[in-house]
Amino acid sequence: MNTNDNTNDVEAAEDTVFMAKLVNVRPLVNMLKTIGFRPRAICTISSSGIVFTVEDAQCIVAQAYLRTTLFSTFDYNVQLAKERNMKRLAEIDSEAHGDEVEAASEITQISLPLDNLIECLSLFYGPSSSSSLSAPGSNNQGGIQSTTGTLGNANPLDLRGATTAHIAFNGPGSDFELVLEERGIISMCRLATFVPEVPVDLEFSRFPIVQQLIIRSEWLRDAFNELDPTSDAVTLSISSTAPYFRISTVGNNGSTEMTYSKDEKILDSFFCNEEQENRFKLSQILKCRQALAMSDKTKIRVNQRGFLSFQFMIPTDVDVSFVNFVYAPLLHADELGDAALYTNS
Repeated sequence: MNTNDNTNDVEAAEDTVFMAKLVNVRPLVNMLKTIGFRPRAICTISSSGIVFTVEDAQCIVAQAYLRTTLFSTFDYNVQLAKERNMKRLAEIDSEAHGDEVEAASEITQISLPLDNLIECLSLFYGPSSSSSLSAPGSNNQGGIQSTTGTLGNANPLDLRGATTAHIAFNGPGSDFELVLEERGIISMCRLATFVPEVPVDLEFSRFPIVQQLIIRSEWLRDAFNELDPTSDAVTLSISSTAPYFRISTVGNNGSTEMTYSKDEKILDSFFCNEEQENRFKLSQILKCRQALAMSDKTKIRVNQRGFLSFQFMIPTDVDVSFVNFVYAPLLHADELGDAALYTNS
């Protein structure tokens, strides 16, 4: 790979909407895997970082937040992004007001094949890395263009080091470009990008938060391991009186119930302004298990309409990152009324 001088780097940055560098891709890969239950994600880039969003069955939305502190360098050209996004946004919504279009144009939003992105970032240490890099060359499959080469012969693939990554994106219609390097071996990948569909908005913030607690994730992991897998639903109850926090399932193997006190060894904080008991589809709740497994603490919030949010605090080498899952509750037929919009049954 050729090394550009500082002048060329500046010129490239001025002509590129987004450029970033990671000295180790593992934290990024781990974060993306927490929401990897869907093959495609919406990638939102702004001056404050990157957010990857996936949704499933219009009843679960998961987001991985990557703040700029996770990157060794992070350069988002807001002015250039506005210029390249304005025209596309005006074409999508011709009735939008100019100030609305201008505000929306400051962020860049694209759809990406999430599974392919994880595969590219994992080339040097994934289970299929040896076969992927066994022969330098190029391929184009499933929207990926990849070229791999070596800078030296004394770099056996079984000597694992930190994989660095350079990421670049030049606006709507451009490929999402990755340059990975580990111990002198370089891989260049380009992922096709697409115009994103309008994301599902579960409107969690539309209604006030009535319940909130922060629990040490080890306790929640133990609870998830005890849940009856034959159950269709899991019930979460938060109350201002004991038992303060309860998780229960009913399945073919009987009923399971875990209760938690407000002991500071279990809960870091607790707030309950309104007692609620809400049911959620168990198979959807369990999609957060990978994020839960990597987290130290979990913030649990419930809004006035019974929507649930799990915010997982995941430590990295440089900062604490966040993954957020929002779930729509299961509602009984006699409870629906004008709330039919919020059922996922």
